[in-house]
Amino acid sequence: MSSLSELVREHQNAQQEQRRQTEQLRKTAAKDIGDLCDVATASLSTQLSTVLENQREIESLARDCAQLVQQHVRSTTKWTKLVDQFSTALKELGDVQNWAQVIERDMLDVAATLEVVHASLNPAAASESPVDRVRSTLAPSRSMSNLR
Repeated sequence: MSSLSELVREHQNAQQEQRRQTEQLRKTAAKDIGDLCDVATASLSTQLSTVLENQREIESLARDCAQLVQQHVRSTTKWTKLVDQFSTALKELGDVQNWAQVIERDMLDVAATLEVVHASLNPAAASESPVDRVRSTLAPSRSMSNLR
């Protein structure tokens, strides 16, 4: 049988061994937690730098896109003005053509009236219609109908 003092010593030795193991486990846990924090910090730092780099690239692309949109707006405005000017010019050209046709018809009416008057004064020239006589006297290059 063991004596009480041996039991106390064994108990104290066991407690001391228990404390040493606990201290060793605490140191290992603290080191492992420190390593984990370092790895997590490094990983987060890498990811954060990637995110910041992507953000800078997106901002740069957004600025480039805004500049391209502004250029497109300016060129669209120029094209719109040119189309409006062209449309106005076409309308004016149509007005001039219409005016020329009206003048031509008026001149044919005047010429036909003069022919009627001339035919009434000179009955021998009445065999041909006045309008046909006016059209035959107009040279093809001078007729407004050739402009069409």
